[in-house]
Amino acid sequence: MYKIRNNTLQHKQKQLRYINIEINTQNSILNHYFKTSQPTRQHQDDLRWINKFNENFENKLIEKRDKKIKTLKENQVQEQSPKPQTTKTMNSKITYDTSNVINISKIHLSQEQLKVISKGLKFVPTPRSINTITTVVNCEKSLFSTPKLIKSAAISEISTFIQKWRKPTKFNMNKEETKLLKEIKSIQDIVIIQADKGGKIVIMNKNDYFNKIEEKLNDLNVYEQVKNDPTIIKTEINKKVTKMLKQNKITDQNKYYLTSIDDLPKIRGQPKLHKIDTPMRIVTCSRDTITSPISQFIFRIIKELRTTLSGVVCNTSNFIKIITDVKLNQDEHLASLDIQDLYTNIPVNKAIDITLKRLDESKKLDNLPFTKTDIKELLILAFTYGNTLSPILADIYMDEYQKQHLHEVNIPNKIWRYVDDILIITKMNKTQLDKYVNDLNKIRGTIKFTSEFEQNDQINYLDTMLTKTIINNETILKIRWFRKDTAADRLLNYESSHGKSIKNNIVKNMTTRILETTQDNIDQQEDLNKLRSMLLKSNYPLKEIEKLIKQTCQEFKSNKNKSNDKNDDIAGQIKDKNNDEFICSLTLPYVPGMEVLKRRLEKKLKIKLFFSYP
Repeated sequence: MYKIRNNTLQHKQKQLRYINIEINTQNSILNHYFKTSQPTRQHQDDLRWINKFNENFENKLIEKRDKKIKTLKENQVQEQSPKPQTTKTMNSKITYDTSNVINISKIHLSQEQLKVISKGLKFVPTPRSINTITTVVNCEKSLFSTPKLIKSAAISEISTFIQKWRKPTKFNMNKEETKLLKEIKSIQDIVIIQADKGGKIVIMNKNDYFNKIEEKLNDLNVYEQVKNDPTIIKTEINKKVTKMLKQNKITDQNKYYLTSIDDLPKIRGQPKLHKIDTPMRIVTCSRDTITSPISQFIFRIIKELRTTLSGVVCNTSNFIKIITDVKLNQDEHLASLDIQDLYTNIPVNKAIDITLKRLDESKKLDNLPFTKTDIKELLILAFTYGNTLSPILADIYMDEYQKQHLHEVNIPNKIWRYVDDILIITKMNKTQLDKYVNDLNKIRGTIKFTSEFEQNDQINYLDTMLTKTIINNETILKIRWFRKDTAADRLLNYESSHGKSIKNNIVKNMTTRILETTQDNIDQQEDLNKLRSMLLKSNYPLKEIEKLIKQTCQEFKSNKNKSNDKNDDIAGQIKDKNNDEFICSLTLPYVPGMEVLKRRLEKKLKIKLFFSYP
């Protein structure tokens, strides 16, 4: 045993001696090579990479590490320290296109900060995690009434996706931009909001913002200060819904849906840059608030009343179809009327009474378990400016107002209204129109008008420019796509963490709108070039822009020869068919890769998945 051990030790020693000889030989060769080839160079540290435990080399590593730790600590202290109210430009030579950002505050922001803001208020940084809480809440809420088997399968699919999901390796904001964004958020004296029209981004002093909002809210003719606890509306809704449940007018599922949200509506302001002193428009944010479910419930009942409205325009495409074949007499002019602050000036009780009257005339309630009293009570509980009911109730009221007071201009095929904008074809000149509007504003009530008369046979309405043109002794309207001067030349930023289909549809829809609106081929190309410029400023790749525009033009051209009515019928049938295919809908916070989950839920379980964004 001892002999074996001694032999082993001798063998190891012999191996070690050979290794040392080899190392020394290599050292000698390398030293000789370095000194011969580079005689002027210092050679004392040439071979330190061979011996990692060289004391001199180890000290240098320690020194380097200490220096790195010191730098990290200094950066941490700097980040935790309060940020200054103003920042200097990092590189004044670099200029960015920040024309969509209007700074009317007293705080100076650098070009780099403005560049970050110019990405847009809808810009979504790449998510680094999945909002599990919102996902669970939305699943329980949306899948409440679905069969247990479908619900379990859907939850299983979503859970699997969450478990397999990995944080993206690429982000749409670098460290410098993230740091700049934090700096902007730390400035307490400003608010960053969207302008009322045009989509530009406005930076305001916070005090000015609140003062302008309070100035609006202090108008007692429009707003009333709440004297009781505002949460009492929750009690009223529960009381009414429970009563309807006991009367077997609704189901348990309806009751759960109608009482599922407790949050109260909020308000925000949007500055009107196109007006003097930049007044504020009040916007009520009632989405996913206490009145949302009940207003949506009532909307499904009264939405068919839109068929009773005359001269109401749904959108630009609908307006173009209507106005294309209109012919004018030589003594007729184009003019527009604008209703001032429509939603806040609609008399609520009167609008509800008119709605109930038309609902009764339509015999809609004959097939429903609800009485007029039920609908009235629900309307009173649900109606909040800014919710789902506001547009339709405003349309119904203004339709009645138009019939009662706008006799001189309320001529079929000569008047069209979109929300608060009215286009008229009239024989009045500008002076007569001004007098007519002045007389309208003397009518007792809260509805007031402003007017605009044609200039050089042109007038702008919605996002179209209408020009009177004489062809074959007939006066017709030439239509062209129009962008206001106050409009931002940006769309959704391509780098934003939105679904690819959303970005593609933006290009396709904008292209289609231009093709539908602008009739002249030369003007059409000019408008498409404007769109290209907007998309490039929104960071869309040029190849992607050209590909989508070309594809849309080809599709539009192939469909142009088909009958519009036939297309509408087919589109309506397809839409109804698609809606019937799905059992329910579900909304989840978007993260990259969720398109796979969308396809699985829609094809496998027939659950329509929508994406939400912060």
